[in-house]
Amino acid sequence: MSVLRHALHLARKWGYLDRVPAMELPKKPEGRKRYLSEEELLRLLEACADSKNHYLLAIVVHAVNTGMRKREILTLTWEHVDLTSDFGLNARLELHHTKNGKPRGVPLNRVCVEVLTDLAPLPAQRVGPLFKARDGMAGGQMRTAFESACKRAGILHCRFHDLRHTAASHFVMRGRSLQEVKEVLGHSDFRMTLRYAHLSPQHLRSAVEALDGLTPLPRARHTAASHNRAQNSQHNEPANVIT
Repeated sequence: MSVLRHALHLARKWGYLDRVPAMELPKKPEGRKRYLSEEELLRLLEACADSKNHYLLAIVVHAVNTGMRKREILTLTWEHVDLTSDFGLNARLELHHTKNGKPRGVPLNRVCVEVLTDLAPLPAQRVGPLFKARDGMAGGQMRTAFESACKRAGILHCRFHDLRHTAASHFVMRGRSLQEVKEVLGHSDFRMTLRYAHLSPQHLRSAVEALDGLTPLPRARHTAASHNRAQNSQHNEPANVIT
């Protein structure tokens, strides 16, 4: 229906129609929110380590730890990776071909640095694509290898893109702000990031706790409340029974 509506608007613009009929599009379904638990991730990583595709483990580790999209990972080149910045303390990579067309930097944590170092231990080896196909060009699809790893790990209904959801979900559940998640994942619309707000057990509590002290009770009120609690405590004490 979206395509049809767009075609009708083009027809009017080009003079084939005098007006565009009103079209009410159905409400879009809520976005998929499948993410892996820590236990599922452990099983998946073990299955990836046993894969015939020797790049699969590094690819999955990157997806979970950075939230990068599959295409962003598979098209990475060493020229955009810096593992030695500040003696390796601020390793990062630069993405120039993103979904929204905006380049972004992605910090790399310790485990990402480890898997990349395993791929190319020597600086002289860090040239060209990170994940190479048989012809030496950038790696293509790894759908079969990933699906096989999920099957061996006993993980159902998991697509590769769900690893991006997994990263976002665990960012939030570990207390990172939605703004931080938005910047790391490169969301162009904050509404995309807000889908994960419900996963933070503290996000509403911290909001209401920010208002502590806004309405301090008068001193007399505190005194009266303390007196009432003391009276209630006495009345609720069980009476001594002599038998």
